[in-house]
Amino acid sequence: MHLSARQPFRLECGWLNAQAFRWKQEGDWLYGIVDGALIRVCNADGGIEFEGDAPASAVERYFRLDEDIAAVHDALREADPEHMPRLIKDYDHIRVLRQDPWECLLAYICSPRAKVKGISKKLDRLAKEFGDCRALDGVEYRALPSAQRLADAAPADLKKLKLGLPHIPKTIREVAADVHACELDLPRLSQSRVPHAEARKRLKNDRKGNGYHGIGDKIADCVCLFSLGKDEAFPVDRHIGAALERRYGLGGTLTSKRKWACATFGKNAGYAGQLLFLDQHG
Repeated sequence: MHLSARQPFRLECGWLNAQAFRWKQEGDWLYGIVDGALIRVCNADGGIEFEGDAPASAVERYFRLDEDIAAVHDALREADPEHMPRLIKDYDHIRVLRQDPWECLLAYICSPRAKVKGISKKLDRLAKEFGDCRALDGVEYRALPSAQRLADAAPADLKKLKLGLPHIPKTIREVAADVHACELDLPRLSQSRVPHAEARKRLKNDRKGNGYHGIGDKIADCVCLFSLGKDEAFPVDRHIGAALERRYGLGGTLTSKRKWACATFGKNAGYAGQLLFLDQHG
């Protein structure tokens, strides 16, 4: 099926996996899970071609094909006429994805101190151990496990997967239990009426105000940006902090740099961050 996109738009594993980590390329096709179904997609004139059981509306929403990206680019150029024009020229084909919130949260819990390939391997191990198999035209792919499945997982079974820092298996089980019980209500946080600041705070803390071990500002902002529709979120780590220092002469803490970026780029801060990230790692 062909889906049209507001131009420019171009699929590439590089920028997709900078956000979602699990897209695989086979020839001209990219394989991934959207709306619980395995799909394959490729670039086509004026948009993309896709095959699979996911609804067309879900695929369009995931890639945000109907977004007025020209308006976003115009706003970024106005906010920063020195650097943004060149970054937009190089990366004008990307979008900020709209992922499944639970899968996005799970991925970023596994992300500390790991590069994209390392995160991908961790998620593949989780999927192989706990996820369900999906198939499309002879290609098999395991989906990430549900929150219920991981809430019920034995600590030893998670620990053996070598997911990184020692706290990660425990955090996964705690967060999964809250998501499954709707104590952490991800669909509600994705609603436009829920402010970014509220969603960010809730992702870091359970209902009693106790912080989830390992979920800090960066992970919460990544989930807000890549799955909850909070385009004003600006995830910042030491790499983005260094890019801001080099390009804009910013000193201070990562928190002060994040606040500067949010004030400068406003509702499009997340896009600015992705352009800086891709330029830093491209």
